Amino acid sequence: QSQTIHSPTATPTTAASTTATAPPPTDEIKGGVGGGDLPPAQQQQQQQQQQGSYSNGKAKGKALQVEETEHHEHKDEISPELEALLHTDPMHGLDDEEVQKRLADFGPNELKENKKNPILKFLGYFTGAIAYLIEVACIISAVVGDWLDFGIILALLLVNACIGFIEEAKAESALDALRQTLALKTRCWRNGHLVELDTNALVPGDVIVLRLGDIIPADGRLLGIGATGEATEGDLLIDQSALTGESLPVSKKKGDVVYSSSIVKQGQQMAVVTKTGINTFIGRAANLISITTEEGHFQKIINRIGNFLILITVVLVGIILIYQLVHFRGKEEGKFLTVLGKVLVLTVAAIPVGLPT
Repeated sequence: QSQTIHSPTATPTTAASTTATAPPPTDEIKGGVGGGDLPPAQQQQQQQQQQGSYSNGKAKGKALQVEETEHHEHKDEISPELEALLHTDPMHGLDDEEVQKRLADFGPNELKENKKNPILKFLGYFTGAIAYLIEVACIISAVVGDWLDFGIILALLLVNACIGFIEEAKAESALDALRQTLALKTRCWRNGHLVELDTNALVPGDVIVLRLGDIIPADGRLLGIGATGEATEGDLLIDQSALTGESLPVSKKKGDVVYSSSIVKQGQQMAVVTKTGINTFIGRAANLISITTEEGHFQKIINRIGNFLILITVVLVGIILIYQLVHFRGKEEGKFLTVLGKVLVLTVAAIPVGLPT
């Protein structure tokens, strides 16, 4: 039952509208504490306040909307020559002769690892204009017998090289992490049989079977059929967060591209391999990491400052050295080692600019 509240000054129209629009009274209004002990005018005012709060809550609820992001599928460009190699019979696969031919053309399905000699790499950090200046200061300290400065400068030189060596090792560990995400084995149709083989033996045109939990061994195009040739109704759910950063699996249907190192979370389909090795999506990313040699903007600024300071240091050292040797010829202050010790101070002053490199 709805409760009609009459005000001494309210008209029948007002009372009727209040009865139609007011929400059901709360327990406090029904009881004597919250509403029964209050005059009718105050009871009506309290109900209007509750009705306003209820309306505001509904308005806020309507204003809160969940924004859904739409997944945009990335399409890899495939040349007409490569497209002609992808029309393989799904239930037969490639024969051994065709596999060897394509393996010679496209190479193995693996990321090449270019290992450098760590000793030569570490010694490479002792080269460069700033490093040469530090080494010259270290040699001057040893010549004049200032062993304290010699030890400090040598320590700075070693710390400078260690920082650069460790930072480059971190970049290489990121490349190794990409390699570890690749699959080692896969199921593939060869010579009319479904066989298990190493992923580095895959070539474009191979027909592979993707099942729940599989790590996709190469970039491929879904065929929309199962391992035994029957058409599949459901889509594949692929976790490609390692490549795109998407937190949820992505639904893939027939004709969509799946990428190497992604993980199958649901479903089963066959796919034809489109790209292998460094031509895959993850392979191109790994290749960019390995061939990146360009200096950053901050490093370029540091090198410019260092080269400018080195030029000024060389000029001032030459002027002071010649002036001291000529002006104090025949005196204690004019001895070569004494003058060299004074020059060392100016040389050492330019060292901190090179740290860290």
